[in-house]
Amino acid sequence: MKFKYSIERAARNRFGMPIILAMALIMLVVNEASYQHSRSTLMQGITLSDARQQAARTLQALTDAEVAVRAFMLSAQQADLTNYREAINEMEGVQQDAFKRLEQLDPGRTVSMAEVRKRIEERTATLNQWVSMTEQGRRTDAQTLAVSDQGRLRYAELRQEFEFVLERAAAIQKKARVSLQDAMMINRLAIHLLVVVAWVALIMFARQLRENDLRQAEEHQRLATQVALRTTALRNLAGHHVSAREDERGRVARELHDEMGGLLTAMKLDIARLRRVPELPGLALERLVSIEQRLNEGIAVKRRIIEHLRPSSLDQLGLIPALDMLCQEAAGRLGISVDARLSPVELHKGTELTVFRLVQESLTNVQKYAKAKNVWVVLEQQDAKVYVSVRDDGLGFDIDNVPAGHHGLLGMRVRVESHSGHLEIHSAPNQGTRVEAVLPAEPTVEEKGR
Repeated sequence: MKFKYSIERAARNRFGMPIILAMALIMLVVNEASYQHSRSTLMQGITLSDARQQAARTLQALTDAEVAVRAFMLSAQQADLTNYREAINEMEGVQQDAFKRLEQLDPGRTVSMAEVRKRIEERTATLNQWVSMTEQGRRTDAQTLAVSDQGRLRYAELRQEFEFVLERAAAIQKKARVSLQDAMMINRLAIHLLVVVAWVALIMFARQLRENDLRQAEEHQRLATQVALRTTALRNLAGHHVSAREDERGRVARELHDEMGGLLTAMKLDIARLRRVPELPGLALERLVSIEQRLNEGIAVKRRIIEHLRPSSLDQLGLIPALDMLCQEAAGRLGISVDARLSPVELHKGTELTVFRLVQESLTNVQKYAKAKNVWVVLEQQDAKVYVSVRDDGLGFDIDNVPAGHHGLLGMRVRVESHSGHLEIHSAPNQGTRVEAVLPAEPTVEEKGR
């Protein structure tokens, strides 16, 4: 638990991650240094093996040269002389390679190879002397020297010198080899520590990401809740405005009906009384007829305004007759066909008014903008849903580019959503317009009693 608490505290510290990264960098440096040391030690071991091999080849080539010289002294054959020279050339090349590798093993020049070079040069000079004497026809003298020569002893001494140099080089390389195991152990520990550091850093990073995700999720949830609350508040406010406007329309309609209707009716009665006055001049009668006609027109305008403000047909006759009358009036006003397919539905009174206003606004838009030839109005109920649609074959419009100041579509949506409904508008240029709304049906008396 203490270790976990320390990790969490380091994760919250602003210096925690830089320290971890610094440790990881140090581990990488140690690992790389250990690798380079191990590689250098292995290369030295390979170089020592190659040096031993080249030393053996040098001794072998020197032996082959001496055998070729002795054969040349016995037979005086040119082939033996050629073999001798080839062996000498090979020995010189291999000798240089062997000395070069030994120098690589001992860059400090702690091992002297001068004695080895001296003995090889002395032996080569002796062999050259035998060859020269044989070529001069002094084969007997050369053979005498060869017989008296202590070749085996000198060969053994030369081999010992080579072994001494190789052993000194091996001792130098042995020190590096001893440190190789330590380097490998350090490398192993560094890798393990690096893995642990990476694991700890990964855990802290994952924990930090998880905490950030949780904070973002909480913030997102808080914002979503606020948006939902604000949306609900705005929807309620819009519904309140719609209800207030409808109430105000109803009040104005009632005042027009009661007050202005009473005045117009009284005026019409007064005109009727004047027409019954005896000995009324003919010109006055004509004026009364004209005034009565204008009065009737005013009464008709008053009725039309009242119907627009608050459709009395909806309250008196119901939704289906009111929509049918609305479609007939629109067909007469537009001079086009309005096909109304209206089925009985179960809706709340307020929802019926919303359906009526939706159809009324859609027909008004058809009159203003659509230039349609046909309009179809559908009202039907399926289970607990009521479907309303108004479709025309007019000009259509781009839904995403509605000009500013046109709030009819927004008003439709607000009305429908205030009754827990859903509104969709489908339209495109030259493809007509279809306004569809889905509203919850009002439970019947039997359903409420269940």
